Amino acid sequence: MGAISGVTAKRHTVDQGYGRTSRQYQTPDGERYDSVTSILSVVGKPALINWAANTERALVIEAASNLWEDIPINGKKMSRTAYVATLTERIGKQKAHQKELAKAADIGSQVHALIEWNLRRELGQIVGPEPTVQDKAAWAFMSYEDWRKATKLVPVAIEQVVWSTQHRYAGTMDLFADVLIEPYGSCHVVLDWKTGKGIYPEALLQNAAYVQALIEMGHATTLVHGAVVRLPKVETDPEFEVRIITPEEQVELFKVFVNVKALWDWSQAIEAARKVAAKA
Repeated sequence: MGAISGVTAKRHTVDQGYGRTSRQYQTPDGERYDSVTSILSVVGKPALINWAANTERALVIEAASNLWEDIPINGKKMSRTAYVATLTERIGKQKAHQKELAKAADIGSQVHALIEWNLRRELGQIVGPEPTVQDKAAWAFMSYEDWRKATKLVPVAIEQVVWSTQHRYAGTMDLFADVLIEPYGSCHVVLDWKTGKGIYPEALLQNAAYVQALIEMGHATTLVHGAVVRLPKVETDPEFEVRIITPEEQVELFKVFVNVKALWDWSQAIEAARKVAAKA
């Protein structure tokens, strides 16, 4: 399976207001569908909120402590206004959790790029020079290589855009491949790469959406499996992990995704109505 019918969907970024954006895909017939990742953003992530708050708190404490140490003991006391202004400048405009997310995303992007580069080279597709990666990304790639050899992975399609006309969504799956999975034997598998400490529920829903779109488009049967492959991005992360999703699980997960899609559609309708009211 290469590009579907020789064409693929085009990506677009959509302004959602309040500084938020989402992604859409335009299919060859001109339809625009929201991306799977944008749809799943409507799912609350309490753990991420707590982590962001704790990270920001730690940054502010560190900045305040450093500023206190920099003030001479016998120096003139700063006014409250001056202290707050100086502290704010030191903290910077970008939030602490956003900085950490950017670092994590960079490592994850590097691993994805290196995996993709090697797979495309194997398929004989035109590729540029090998991506340069940090040591942490290289370490994660080595974990992938060990698993890849053990499962005799054979790539079929890389970074393929898929979409569902019935449910009106689209997305880019990382890899469609033949993989040896115990105890199922050799299987067609839709794979998603993740980096971090764990495989979260949204990743399973994302994979199920890609699988169902692939089936709907006629490029896979209902026997296709899913796999979320988590790569450690730092040495303190848990070991390499693979979560296999059976066809039976895919059916149940997709039902949940359809409900999430309904919530997303409702939130988008509310936002559209707000924009109309604001212009009136």
